Amino acid sequence: MRKANLGLAIFFFLLGLLCLIDSVKIGWRWEPVSGPGAGFLPFYLSVGCIISAALIFWRQYKKEDTGKPLIPPGGLSPILWVLIPSTAMVALVPILGLHISALIYIVFYMKVVGKIEIYKCALIGILFPVSLFIIFDRVFLIPLPSGALSIMERTVGPVWDIIEKLF
Repeated sequence: MRKANLGLAIFFFLLGLLCLIDSVKIGWRWEPVSGPGAGFLPFYLSVGCIISAALIFWRQYKKEDTGKPLIPPGGLSPILWVLIPSTAMVALVPILGLHISALIYIVFYMKVVGKIEIYKCALIGILFPVSLFIIFDRVFLIPLPSGALSIMERTVGPVWDIIEKLF
């Protein structure tokens, strides 16, 4: 556990340092005429990241190694139950789109992991993506990824157009 914390502290220290250098390059000062430079906020965020990482490193360095593993025995299974379906959903977005990928993910996760009745899974799995589609794509006109198949555009889109014309 200690080694993982030290490694992450070093990683975030270097990431903060990289952001600090870039924000200095693009201008981090507050100019009296034009206001803050483009790197003003990133500069101070990276300073906070560097200080936090240094404090975490120092605390972990002084601490004795307890020998506890990063992931306790049996702890990898719940992580994989989240990681694998989430990765599959992200991989399906370019093909099926965000809405259909979310439908599959929600139904799978509710049924397999949550062990919830299939009708509840289907109801939530259908209502949530359809709601997202109507709210973002039709009401706010912010298109979410529809994928190569554009399933929501071809199914829910025309139905919503008819409903919109009625009201």
